[in-house]
Amino acid sequence: MTDTTWAAYAEAGVERALALGNRGPVRLGDEGHLVQDILDAYRENGFYVFTDVLDEDEVNDLATEFDDVLDNVPTGLNGDTDRYGRPSPFGGYFTMVEDEDDPDAPARVSLLSHPFIYMESTVRAYAHPKILAIAESLYGPDFVPFHEGIFYKAPGNGFPTRWHQDGRTHWTEAGEALEQPDGTGKCHGYNMSVSWSNCTAENCLWVVPGSHRQWLLAKGGKFPPITERLPDAVPMLLEPGDCGIVNRSALHGSYPNKSAERRVTMVLGFHKRSSAIGATTTNVHAFKQPGTDTKKITYTKDYVLRRARMIPLAIGARRQHRPDETPFKYRGTYIGKATWNEETRSEICREGDEYWRRDITL
Repeated sequence: MTDTTWAAYAEAGVERALALGNRGPVRLGDEGHLVQDILDAYRENGFYVFTDVLDEDEVNDLATEFDDVLDNVPTGLNGDTDRYGRPSPFGGYFTMVEDEDDPDAPARVSLLSHPFIYMESTVRAYAHPKILAIAESLYGPDFVPFHEGIFYKAPGNGFPTRWHQDGRTHWTEAGEALEQPDGTGKCHGYNMSVSWSNCTAENCLWVVPGSHRQWLLAKGGKFPPITERLPDAVPMLLEPGDCGIVNRSALHGSYPNKSAERRVTMVLGFHKRSSAIGATTTNVHAFKQPGTDTKKITYTKDYVLRRARMIPLAIGARRQHRPDETPFKYRGTYIGKATWNEETRSEICREGDEYWRRDITL
């Protein structure tokens, strides 16, 4: 669909998205798990938008701390100072892109990886009781982490993200998903976009509903170029405080942001523990800048449980900040101290053994 105008394509996409029936508030049953119609809608479409998950105070905390970090990004690809000449100590975590049309323009940041290192508000948001209840509802009490990063599309100059499927491990040779329609079977987990901006058709992620059942790269296949406006794709529309989950097997991507609004979303995710331990795959996330390197790996129980420690640590950080809130009770197993204090804060940032070195690509 390349012969229609962008405005018409976007309008039709919004109409399709709102007709899917896969958006609304987090609704939990008596056991604290998502009600069945939400589970059914997610499993059918491969994504779901949860509205009004974070309150205004938390959205403001995230936006304020993010803007402070954004103001301190380096000016060049390998720079170590910001535009004010101040040291930019976390610049190595930022994926910077240069403007091909203006080589003298400052490089722009598009991805801020592993934000638990430099944004404590993201640690607290990660442990939101509703966010963790979603994970337990889908993957059981021993769900484990995937990875975290902040995607940033600046107004008028955000770069596109190609059409792709993240999952690379749990497919048959013919490219059929091992994950079954009822959610059983090995799976690739999900990405959750936690938004503190308006994510519109012009700047947001687009998803092809139902595309999580078949791997396009099987048998020599390939992904379509992002220049192709896929006729079945829909925008994942988010307002500040909303959270959208996307099955990591689903086909998704984003077009260049030509709007006047920025898009800022923290992407986090979770896996079934049984899908992670023992899986052999190529890890692309356990690097300071994901995608810059790869490693073949078989995930051991020790590896996965040490990464799982981040869940109770985050719960502790949130409990200290919001003592009147009933915290989520994580029932999974983990290795390491789980009390949030200066000691553990330093441990997850320890050079050479940072928490993200055990990110779990599937």
